[in-house]
This record gives sequence, structure tokens and C-alpha cells, in this order.
Amino acid sequence: MTDVTAGQSVALLSQWYDFEGGTLTDLDTTPTISIVNIGTGTTALAATTTGVTHPAAGSYGYTWTPTAALAAGAYLATWSGLGDGTAVTATETVTVIAPASAEATNTSPAGVWYATREDVQRALDVQPSARSSRQIDRALESASRDAEGLCHRRFYPVQATRFFDWPASQYRPSWRIWLDDNELISLTAITSGGAAIDPADVLLEPNRSGPPYSRVEINIGTSATYGGGDTHQRDIAITGLWGYRNTETTLGATTTALATTTATTLTVDGDTSASVGVGSLLRIDSERLIVTGRTMAATGQTLATDLTVQKNGTTVAVADASGFAVDETLLIDGERMLITDIAGSTLVVERSVDGSTLAAHTTGATIYAARTLTVTRGALGTTAATHTTSTTVHRWEPPGLVRDLVIANAMNRLLQEQAGYARTSKTSSGAKSVSVETLSLESLRTQTYDAHGRKARHRGV
Repeated sequence: MTDVTAGQSVALLSQWYDFEGGTLTDLDTTPTISIVNIGTGTTALAATTTGVTHPAAGSYGYTWTPTAALAAGAYLATWSGLGDGTAVTATETVTVIAPASAEATNTSPAGVWYATREDVQRALDVQPSARSSRQIDRALESASRDAEGLCHRRFYPVQATRFFDWPASQYRPSWRIWLDDNELISLTAITSGGAAIDPADVLLEPNRSGPPYSRVEINIGTSATYGGGDTHQRDIAITGLWGYRNTETTLGATTTALATTTATTLTVDGDTSASVGVGSLLRIDSERLIVTGRTMAATGQTLATDLTVQKNGTTVAVADASGFAVDETLLIDGERMLITDIAGSTLVVERSVDGSTLAAHTTGATIYAARTLTVTRGALGTTAATHTTSTTVHRWEPPGLVRDLVIANAMNRLLQEQAGYARTSKTSSGAKSVSVETLSLESLRTQTYDAHGRKARHRGV
């Protein structure tokens, strides 16, 4: 038996003897080689002599490179030729193993936040600017990684294949695998020694509280088993969705197609625009995207009546208000407005938000909204794909306490930076000064850890 990792090369060799125990002898002609999946019968290599070498008398070789996407499992390599005019064959089993990586590609946590830039801007009541945005983004990155360190887990969902040693080598039940910090949300496929195990024969535990699942067990009422590889190392490959929970909210839809897999801008409808921010993790079909920027796009609507230069002029008449959403930010000329309500064909707005200047606007002025998103494609182990217009957009939701902690931590970092990390406050007794961070964040950190922290698991040694 020969093992090969998908995407890498393996040298296959056949040797032919004039009789058992005899000397090596050449065949009449160069033999063909073919390779098929033993379990499914799928052809991985059609019969061919191309690439077959003749390194020595009676020996024929072939270098096979299974594609990285080839299904893991057992394959049968068959050599066929003629010896003294008689058909002869030789076979060899080749075990194809999924690429030996701890995770699939594109699974870096960089840029995956548990709150958005807009969350922090609203909490601090600061107006958007390139300088403040970069500062907030940096604080969110640090705060998100800090929350993961506090809770000893990563919350975001990752589509990946991960590898585990066969448990017998670790002196534990042969049907159980502890996943430790590799928590599982859902299982797609599992193999052991290159052989597929039916997911129906696998139990995800703890079933009463998961996901996340912390262990994978063979149903001992079935004939399925772990093991079968040459060694216990990385014998088991588990493909699935990893992380804490895959909680999603359906927002709206795309208004333009993503016609290529490399396009990095996406235009969405009002419902989506009102609900996403920089840092949002979206899903369109099976692809995940991270929002890294937002810009204004024409809504196709114009002012139906003039707007005065008065703060109480809060009604914006349009031809059709159905395409707008509450909490959506509009731009008319140079003034930004926040939609607070919608009545018929009238938008009720808050004027001159985000530090913009109150101004008069005339009938026919174009109305823009923050509906063009700059995105990172194929994030968290997914594959970039094309998507049609009007495809539904979903947003992944982090746990509420984790989101609150990240916002609070990011705010504290920003305010402490302004004060040179010297912000202090008197205790209730006035006896001493303590860090504001200690007063404001300790309770929230404790609540977050109590609710979502991964506690130590004790095992007998």
C-alpha cells in the first residue's frame, strides 16, 4: 500500500518476473496504468502509457500527482501489458490523503471582528474620517483577538478540513476524539486512514448543548472504526464548519451581479445597507465575505420637493420609499441624513449627521446611500464564486456579550490612547485612583467569560 497527499506526487513502480522467484524480465510492450477509486469506481487516471518510464529491466514506473481536490480514499492502480503474448496485470492500492494542513486556505482571523467600525463610531459619537477609521479598525482588531484570548475560543465560522491522531495512541477510548480548541459547528465528511466514514455513523457531542461540539464519537452500535492508516498520526481528517455557532440574520439582497470571482465591490439594497458596517461578516450563497469599506451609490431616487436649511425640516419626499430602510444613511449634495422612520413616500430623517453641514436642497437632487461595499472575497475557507442580482445577503452574528465587550474594549483603547494610558478615576471612598479600564471593563469581561469562556477540561493522566 502507498500513501500520497492530494496535490503532491508519488512514484509508482511495477516489476515483472519470468516466474515467481525468477529474474526481472521486460514485457512485450510498455504497459498501461489506470487508477480508480475503490469505493466509488470513479476514474482518477484513464489507462495510459504516457509518462510511463522504463528505469531498468522488468521495471516500469509512473509519477502520479492526484489533484488537490481529489476525494480522499483508497484507489487501485492497475498495470496492464503483454508478456510472451499473454495478457498480464499487476495492482497496487494507493491511499489518497487530504492536503496535510491544520486548516483550509483563507482562514486567517485578521480582519474578522466581532463588532463594526460603525458600532464604535456611534458609541463614541465621532464623525467618520480616514484618520479615525484607521484608528478604530486597529482597536477593533486588537479587541477581537483579546476577546478570543479571554474566552480561549474563536467564535467565527470557518469551513475547513482538520487532522487528528487516531485516539488509541493517546490512551483514550478508540471511538472518541477530543477536539480541544477545534470546536465543531457541523460535520460535512470524515475519513480515517483515507477511508470515508459515513457521517450517519458519527455522534457529535455534547448533543444536549452543542454546537459547539467538543468531541466526535463513532456510534459503537455501527461497524465504523477509526484507524487504517500507516501510522496513528493525522489518521483522521474531519471536514466541516468550525467555530462557536453559525447564527445568521437575513438582511436584504444584492442589486448588481458579482460576475467574476475577483470583483471586490458589491452593491446592495437599502435593507442590507442599513444593517452592515465595516467588519461585518456576510454570506452570499456559500461564499463568505468580509466588509472592509463602504461608499455612496446612487439610489435611483431624487428629491420630490425642496428641503429647507432648517434642522426641523426632517421629511424627505421621494417617488418610491419602498427601496429605503430605517437606519440607512443618505447623502444629498454634501449633507448626510439618517432615516429614522418611513411613512408612505416620505422619509423621516435626522439632518446633518456624521459631522456634515446642514444645507438647502432643491427638487430633483440625486439621493445617494452607503450601498457600495468593498469586500474580501472567499473568506474563512470558502471559495469565491459568481452571484446574480437579487441574491439574498446573510450576516453572521457574534454572541451579544462578545460584541459588547469588543466595542467597550475598542472604545477604552481609543480613549486611553488620547490620555496616554493615564485615565484614572477615584474609588467610591475617594481613597485612591484606579484605572478607568479596571472599573468599566472588569464586570463585562467577567460576564463574557462566564457565558462564553471555554473552561479547562481535566483528564486523568
